[in-house]
This record gives sequence, C-alpha cells and structure tokens, in this order.
Amino acid sequence: MHESGLMAGTENINKDNMFNSPDGIGFDIAGRLWIQTDGKYSNNGDFAGMGNNQMLCSDPETGEIRRFLTGPIACEITGLTFSPDHKTMFVGVQHPGEDLAPSHFPEGGDAVPRSSVIMISRKDGGVIGA
Repeated sequence: MHESGLMAGTENINKDNMFNSPDGIGFDIAGRLWIQTDGKYSNNGDFAGMGNNQMLCSDPETGEIRRFLTGPIACEITGLTFSPDHKTMFVGVQHPGEDLAPSHFPEGGDAVPRSSVIMISRKDGGVIGA
C-alpha cells in the first residue's frame, strides 16, 4: 500500500538518512538547514530502523538531506550554534544513557554518561557543511 499526503515522505529520505521526530533546526550562513532529532531510541514499531538520534544537513534548494552525525544511545541531539567564521560548530548531546540504556558517553569505559556540548571542526580548517 502506498502512503499519500504527508505520510508519503519524500524520495530525499532513504535508508542512509532516515529520521523521525525532528526537534531542533537551524540555518547556517550558507542557507543549509540543520535538523536535530529526538525520537524513541527503541527502534521498535513505528521507530524501527531509525537508529540513534542524529543531526542531518539539508540543502533547501535541492532537497538533498545527508546525515552529519549520530549521537550515543538514548541521547537527544539538541542545540546548535557556530563560531562567527562558521569553522566551528557546537552541538548539545542531552541525556545519553537515559533509562539505563548502555551508554558511557563522553568518556567511555565505565564512566557515568553525561550530557555534553561537543565542538566540531574540520581537519582542513574549512567551513562546517561546505
């Protein structure tokens, strides 16, 4: 059965960038739309195949959507800002390991999971998303 209307989705969404529950959005200086998700991490029922919450980048002109990062288990990717030169991005990782899900973010090992703000920059020093 083929869905119609809003439930039909778009061909721009595929198995490599499928997402649910967009919760945060923001535009960068070039007009790219950044989408952050806060879906159920169980991956069961309506959420099957969604994986961990993530951040995607969309080009509003072409409709192309690409996954930029995936968060640790049971987190929400939230909050987005850039340095003035757009060469550094700051992203929130909220409540990893919620409801005793197996997460040790950000320290690894046996560390207690903690909410964090991560800083992202390119190895070549370029603008994020370019």
